[in-house]
Parts: sequence; C-alpha cells; structure tokens
Amino acid sequence: MAKLAINGGEKVVTRPLGKRWPIWDETEEKALLEVLHSGRWWGGGEGSKVWEFENVFAEYHNAKYGIATNSGTQALINALKGVNVEPGDEVITPALTFFASATCALFINAIPVFADVDPNSYNISPKAIESAITDRTKAIIVVHNGGYPADMDEIMKVSNKYNIPIIEDCAHAHGSEWRGTRVGAIGHIGAFSLMAGKSIAGGEGGIVLTNHEKIRENLYAYMDMGRWTERPDKSIRLPMTSNFRMPEFTAAVLLSQMSRFDDQVQTRERNFSYLAEGLKTIDGIEPFERDPRVTRWSIYYWNFKYVQEKFDDIPRDKFLQAINAEGVPMGLGAHGAPVYRNPLFQSITAGNTWPIKYPTYNKPLDYTKVYCPEAERIYRTESLSISHPIFLGDREDMDLIIEAIKKVRSNTDELR
Repeated sequence: MAKLAINGGEKVVTRPLGKRWPIWDETEEKALLEVLHSGRWWGGGEGSKVWEFENVFAEYHNAKYGIATNSGTQALINALKGVNVEPGDEVITPALTFFASATCALFINAIPVFADVDPNSYNISPKAIESAITDRTKAIIVVHNGGYPADMDEIMKVSNKYNIPIIEDCAHAHGSEWRGTRVGAIGHIGAFSLMAGKSIAGGEGGIVLTNHEKIRENLYAYMDMGRWTERPDKSIRLPMTSNFRMPEFTAAVLLSQMSRFDDQVQTRERNFSYLAEGLKTIDGIEPFERDPRVTRWSIYYWNFKYVQEKFDDIPRDKFLQAINAEGVPMGLGAHGAPVYRNPLFQSITAGNTWPIKYPTYNKPLDYTKVYCPEAERIYRTESLSISHPIFLGDREDMDLIIEAIKKVRSNTDELR
C-alpha cells in the first residue's frame, strides 16, 4: 500500500498552515472610514495620511525621506529617475528576481544588464556586478531576494569605486537589517512594494526612501508631475512626468498594517529559525547559513536549498510534487526562472530591440544569448521557498512541515 500522498496515501497536513493573508481588523476599518468621512481622498498637506505614512515608514527604516507611490514598480521607475538614469544608459540588475526589477529600466528606455547571483544567498553577486560595469552603467539595482539582505558591504565598495548609485529593491525585505541598519537606507535609494501579498500590505502601493536631499527632490518631482517637494504652488516644473501619487485610503491601511508589523516579523523569524534547525537533520534539505551581519531577517518568502544527490537523487521538481501532495505549500525559490528567460526579454533580439528604442545604443542587444550559470542551476535544481503567511502560525505548523519532509525523504524508493 502507498505511503506517500502523491501515490494515494494519507496526507500529513490536513488543515491550512499559518494565517490567511492579508490580516486586518477594526483598525483598518476605522482608518478607512475616517478618510471616507473626511472627504479628503487625495494625499498631501497637513493632516494627510500619505504624508504621515511617508514619515513613519522612513523613520522605521532609518531613512530621512519617504516618497509614496501607487505601486512598487512605479517606485523602481521613480528611483531610476531619482538618480538621473537616461535613455540608453545601462542598469545592472540580478538574474533572479521579479521581472519588475528589470522592466523598470525599459519604461525609461534604459538597458537592463543581468548579473549572476551568489549561491549562498540568491542575491546579486558583487563580483558579477563589477564584471558587468561599462562606461554606460548609470545605476545598480540590488534585490534582497526573499527578504535576505544582500552583501551591502561589498556592494557599496563597488558603488564607491565606480561612483555608481545603488538602488535597493526591498519589495521582499520590509524591516530586514544589515549590520543594524534597515535595508532601503544603506544604498542611495530604497524602493518598496506594498501590494496585498507583501509583508506590509496596502492592496497596491509603493514607497521610495533616501537620505539624500537632492535625490529626494528628484523623486518627489517625478512622482507628482514635476512639482517641488513642498508644493508652494501648482506649477509644473522639469522634468515633466506622470502622476504616481498614493491615495489617502491606501496610506490609511498601511499605517494600520504597521501597527502590528513588528510582532509579525518576530513570529516569522522565530518560526523559520525553528524550522531551519529541524531541516538540518534531513539529508538533502539545506537552510542558508545566516551571515552574522544579517541582524534582522524579515521575509516575503523563505528561501532554502534542495540538494538532489543527497536526497537519493530524486529531482527537485519531483520532490515538490510529493511535498505539495502531503499538504505543504512549498514552491520554487528565488522567484523562479531567470528574468532574461521571460518572453518579453527573449523577444528583444538582434534586429528586434522593441520595447527599447534608442538608436545610438550601438552594442549588440540580444537577451536570448544571456546566460548566468549560477542563476540557471539554482532555478533548475536547487531553490525552494515557503511564503511568509505560513510562518505566522504556531510551532505545530513547523513540526508538520518537518514531518512531511521526513516522510517523503524516508520513502524515496516509492517516489522513484
């Protein structure tokens, strides 16, 4: 008789794990009604929920200035304009991430350049960054993949050596810390997504952080149709842009979400640390060795490793089918396939550079020829992840995950 659920056996996990996301209560309801009844639905000025959120979020992340936007993608576009990236400039970005970390450059007619990742963190490799720098490089986007901070010591050394600004894409990493400083305030700009799935959820929305006054002016002008930061009048000033403003309703929800955020970070970190210890006893499942400079690890999803040769040579994807059948919601880690494999980038080939249109860019542009070996290996055979709401449950949930993996591990002959 089959033991594994994938073959008809009984599941280990027969109930939902963690918490349903997003979490809300009367705090959000009261805040939304307050905005509704105020008649003030557009942000800005004294009493604005948007301005309050910008200040609260910036202070929480050790930054001087916060500029709210209407999405995380717009936050990245705004960040590129904040450091004066122009059409035809190159922007280095990691091969493993959500595709917005690269398409943000396309929106302003800049050229994404993909760099390989560090196998010990799944974050962009400082050595790969340096190898990708050319005389056209005008910005480097660093993604803290899953919420685990990148090696900001080495990355800032590269930035200072070549005088290239660093944009931290913190869409996965709200509240994470490197050497006691929260991500988003270490590079020149930090860009965050605040959509419904993120660990601070506003439905939609984003925010950009900086400690630099001049960059702040650029960011604010680009976000709000070219207007100056304090908006003494309604004149439009260069550079002419669009409207990326956040509505008051979104800010009201986000302020409410932040009131319980610290407790959630602590719960997640306690649970995935416990899970990591349990997984270390299972051959073929390897949690990351945490860098001591990661002083706080706030996740969007928790990455860990599958080692096929230590798991009786069962392919990673076959293991995933088996563990999902046991009721554990586990998926690929590091956001899946390398971004350059996305059909949009695969269509940008020699002779077809759309949507990039910059005639004086005289270098070959063909993303079908891009290949980052570590990113490919990690995607094809190694990466695993569990999403952040699962870690809002109790220790029993972690024990069920461990039990399910042990069950699959002890029945590899059946799985094979």
